[in-house]
Amino acid sequence: MVGQVLGGRYTILEKLGEGGMAEVYKARCSVLNRIVAVKVLRPQFAGDEDFVERFRREGQAAASLSHPNVVSIYDVGQDGDKHYIVMEYVRGLTLKEIIRREGALDPGIAAWIAREICYALEHAHRNNIVHRDIKPHNILVTHDGIVKVADFGIARAASTKTITETGTVIGTVSYFSPEQARGAPVSFQSDIYSLGVVLYEMLSGRVPFRGESPIAIAIQHIQEVPAPVRAIRPEVPEGLERVVMKSLEKDPARRFKTAGDMARALEPFVTAPDSLKEEDLPTAILPGPVTGFQKAEPPGETMVKKGFQRRPSHRWAFILSIVALLVAGAIWGLAKIPEFLYVPEVQVPDLSGKSVEEAKLALLELQLNMDQVETRYDDVVPPNHVISQRPPAGTRVKVNTPVHVVVSQGKEMVAVPDLYGLDLREARIALEDAGLVVGAQSEDYSPDVAPGKVMAQVPQAGQRVEKGLPVDITISKGPIPPGVAVPAVVGMELDAARRMVEDSGLTVGSVIEKADSTRPDGTVLQQYPEPGSELRPGGSIDLVVARSGGSAGPASDAAVKPTVSWVTVTVPPGKTSQEVIIKVNDYYGEREVYRSLHSPGERVEQHVVGYGNDIRIRVFIDGVLFKDETVMPRR
Repeated sequence: MVGQVLGGRYTILEKLGEGGMAEVYKARCSVLNRIVAVKVLRPQFAGDEDFVERFRREGQAAASLSHPNVVSIYDVGQDGDKHYIVMEYVRGLTLKEIIRREGALDPGIAAWIAREICYALEHAHRNNIVHRDIKPHNILVTHDGIVKVADFGIARAASTKTITETGTVIGTVSYFSPEQARGAPVSFQSDIYSLGVVLYEMLSGRVPFRGESPIAIAIQHIQEVPAPVRAIRPEVPEGLERVVMKSLEKDPARRFKTAGDMARALEPFVTAPDSLKEEDLPTAILPGPVTGFQKAEPPGETMVKKGFQRRPSHRWAFILSIVALLVAGAIWGLAKIPEFLYVPEVQVPDLSGKSVEEAKLALLELQLNMDQVETRYDDVVPPNHVISQRPPAGTRVKVNTPVHVVVSQGKEMVAVPDLYGLDLREARIALEDAGLVVGAQSEDYSPDVAPGKVMAQVPQAGQRVEKGLPVDITISKGPIPPGVAVPAVVGMELDAARRMVEDSGLTVGSVIEKADSTRPDGTVLQQYPEPGSELRPGGSIDLVVARSGGSAGPASDAAVKPTVSWVTVTVPPGKTSQEVIIKVNDYYGEREVYRSLHSPGERVEQHVVGYGNDIRIRVFIDGVLFKDETVMPRR
């Protein structure tokens, strides 16, 4: 086709390549005098009228896209039996060529390329266009370091036709989403899955699923979980691996909801290429040099026509005067023109951390303009303050140059999902989808919630909190079981008593020694609660055991006489998870009898046993003394 002219305006210059559906040519548009790329459909597709009509309609829809990361479609046409699409000519390499040449890419560069693709997908999705065929072959990286996505709209036209054609787009199966592999309808999340495959390949150097046939690969997409990226390449950041695996979820609802969400998740791992870190400011085009002045018309003839007497000497004197004025003007103009053409330069100030108004004033003082304000969530920079700028601080630019700034929207706020009735895995997935994480986990009895399911959460469902915050959950242990009878262990050796207590479903609490030379060391002298009492499963029994060193006197008897108190605490407002510690100080010194995490508003009830005449009970919440009381001993 080299040398042919399509549509009366596109002269084919050379063949660039070919794919399953079309051959690609470099061409010159004679109307706009620019180089373009032309895709000419293969004959087996050009002869299918339904396909051609769908191809034309989808191509026209894709032509509405206008974005720096999207290869622009200029025209869709027909010349005889040749159907073609005209698009932007991009000088560079496909991402597939880069991966073949470089192997696995640097994680920061891979994240940067994926983020740029996200920007293209976000723009297309907002225009209700799903790509359907995201793969490295359709990603172009220009020599200037710009990432562009090609073939929007074409995949939709081809989807029902080419999937069954031998030798056409069969390689695309490696990047299919599970729903595409099943033949189910696709959505925006299908593009996100395919981008996840591309990112996996960039980081590991290979696609997640390989097989002997397209069907075998498709089945793996539907049924199997890919090997973690870090198992292949340990230097990949753990957080970046999580982004990959979330985008490769089998269920579309568990992937990123939008391409913009995925771009924000990639942001912390992005490392832009060095060539993009310095801004290439446009070169000013100055007017050409002054080449002369318009010749003044001699006034002599005009004077004669008006009846004045001709006086040659006066006439020439007048002409010489005009010439002298023109020469003087020319000399002055030549001296001043450089001043008119010279545009002074200034140094771009550092706007990071400034409020938008402060940044505008700083630019205005240097005769610079704030342009293209972009907003973004940020965990550090306060709302309405500058995160970054382009050109960077310190760059010398001409006055009136626009400065692009990215402004913080503050920390992203999300709604807490309702976790009631979910198991731990389901709760974790729901929180991750909402941008939150599982916080402290505790267990409690509930007559209404099945064991293993969430019975309570803090913060409550529907409350808006900062993205990334933990949500504390309480897992049900089912209904409260019947009480456990306290066994009689007085007179037993301590280890035997401990085994009996634990075999009954209870635990040994405090073990207090009492001087007694009449019994062997370690013999249980007293227990609390008394034998036959009932405790909840897991409740504790305090034991008094004998130790050698003298006989027990009245003081010793009083010392080991237990006094039981019930400590009740309501956790105050504050952090979503607060540590409650209860300590008792009595005849045997200070010891800790309770420690657990609780949520604001939660009620804590704990029985505490003290010994002797001076019993002091203190409650600490997150290390701060919350309650301090003295208990009168039992008489």
